[in-house]
Amino acid sequence: MFKKLFLLPTSEQRTVGLDILRTIAILLVMISHSKTYLPENIQSFLSFFLIDGVAVFFVLSGFLIGRIMIKVFTKEISFKQIFNFWARRWLRTLPNYYFILLILIGLEGIVNNKDITPYIFKYSFFLQNLYYPIVDFFPESWSLAVEEWFYLVCPLLFFLIYSFVKKQSKKNIFFGGILLVILSANIVRVYYYFDLGSKNYFTYDRYFVRQVITRIDAIIYGVLAAWVYVYYPAIFNKNKVINFILGCITILLIHNFESLYQPFQYLLSFSLTSIAIMLTLPFLNNMKQIKFKALQYSIVHISLISYSMYLINLSLVTFWILPLFKIQTDFINFFLFWGITLVISTILYKKLELPFLTLRDKILK
Repeated sequence: MFKKLFLLPTSEQRTVGLDILRTIAILLVMISHSKTYLPENIQSFLSFFLIDGVAVFFVLSGFLIGRIMIKVFTKEISFKQIFNFWARRWLRTLPNYYFILLILIGLEGIVNNKDITPYIFKYSFFLQNLYYPIVDFFPESWSLAVEEWFYLVCPLLFFLIYSFVKKQSKKNIFFGGILLVILSANIVRVYYYFDLGSKNYFTYDRYFVRQVITRIDAIIYGVLAAWVYVYYPAIFNKNKVINFILGCITILLIHNFESLYQPFQYLLSFSLTSIAIMLTLPFLNNMKQIKFKALQYSIVHISLISYSMYLINLSLVTFWILPLFKIQTDFINFFLFWGITLVISTILYKKLELPFLTLRDKILK
């Protein structure tokens, strides 16, 4: 029965290299949320490699969705295509999100007897961190809000540019939209840096790291990689091994030294990290499979359930489920955190996410 639970339908056409990147991203998020259960010396060792998993998610998502947008909108930039794009994205992301959101709102209202009305509207429409700090309720949802606003805004931006400059090629229209988003996010970060005054962890975390208007460019860097992939494939694939190594080294250097230089950390590190992640994409995009089938299956499995893992691992598992066991031993809590997250995420994927994906493909075929 347990084996049957973890058996997921997969496609032979998957790009395992991108599955590896998605798996690394969710594992980084999971480790960052569970490392407090580990001894301090292990935490210190992990911290050197514990880069921002969400940034990896953003660039990878932009690359995958960017290829879809370019392919679809190259044929026709119209409201029909935009609505189709929105429907496909929202049927992929919203069912799981609203399911977990309802559970968390119910727990806050019924168990903690808190006033939940401020949460309902903001979190239902991804307004929890648009241009102001997110509250402590469902804090990890900040990154999904960035994704959803990207889905909403970028197709409309491409459509708007196309409406004004129809004589331009689609290639130039996409590039113009990409540059506009990158420029806008950097302008906001510069404004925040000089306007907010004193700099501390709260300011950095809530205004720079976890707001839609300061992080949406991370996804657009992935779209930029998709743009190069589609229009300049030779450049995209040139020196992919060297670029992969350079990207990995750059990510680690930025992660470990950015906090030593304040203007760099607040103004440049976000863009440079995204560019470094971009450099790893050509090599991984050409990796179709790996020799060890058991390892490949594990990677693909975690990649498939990564969205469910992201939604439940912190607010639901850490804050609500683990305390029910009342276990004082950190190591046991560490393994419980991972085990519970993997099991529930697999069930969520099979029973909720996958059926909606199947329904989506039938409706929008």
